[in-house]
Amino acid sequence: MSQILTDLLDKVRIEYIEKLESNNGELPFTVAKQLCSMRLNLNADLLAKIIHQDPTLLAARAGSLIKQGDEAINPCAALVIVMNIHSAAFEVLLDTAVHYGWLTLNSAGEVSLESDEMITVDEIGIPEMDYSRSQQALDNIAKGGISELSRLLANAEAEYLSMLDSQVLDAYSLAIQVAGSHSVFTPQEIAPLVHENPLLLALRADDLVVDEVFENDPPAGIIIGSHITQMVIDHLLEQATEKGALALDSQGQLILPYNEGEAPVVH
Repeated sequence: MSQILTDLLDKVRIEYIEKLESNNGELPFTVAKQLCSMRLNLNADLLAKIIHQDPTLLAARAGSLIKQGDEAINPCAALVIVMNIHSAAFEVLLDTAVHYGWLTLNSAGEVSLESDEMITVDEIGIPEMDYSRSQQALDNIAKGGISELSRLLANAEAEYLSMLDSQVLDAYSLAIQVAGSHSVFTPQEIAPLVHENPLLLALRADDLVVDEVFENDPPAGIIIGSHITQMVIDHLLEQATEKGALALDSQGQLILPYNEGEAPVVH
């Protein structure tokens, strides 16, 4: 686990114990939920540092953790990870409450909870954070140099252009093939890109990830990786257009070799 996250969770647990000791163990469930929402509302930069230390967080899925509004339908990668952190922390706090006798277990080994407290907990919403803002990304841009994402695009471009004139495949199909060979989908591949540019955490699955394997619940890393693959495809198609290997229609749109309504989906 990330040392940053470990330290944060330890602080939350200590604060939880202090609060319940001071209020005679009242509302242990509600206090746990409130602390997770307040203390673990991680911004993009901090979350990127945590992911850099523990890339496995990119394997997190939303599951049933996000219930409110549009976020439940199409959450960004950051929120998927944050809500999984909240869930894990919440379970730790409940175990702590049971240990101190502030909560009890029923015959089935489940936490016994008063109905009025359950209503209060349900009213505590998901954290609100603008993941489209990142000081780290701005600082890295100011430093200049070649970013990891730029290097990925450049490598794909070099391979694509070297093959473009000699391949039997049309320019579009070749772009898909080359982009696939330069795709990044494992947590270990994506974590450095996120650390360099935390704005990637604001990406959503949208219509890019349509795969029965994920049951419409893709891991956070797959959400980001799919967008990066689409970026590579778009970049290669631009190169093909500049070389005259792809044409534009009267509206300036690329004429691609697939039927209308059957656009490819990045998996």
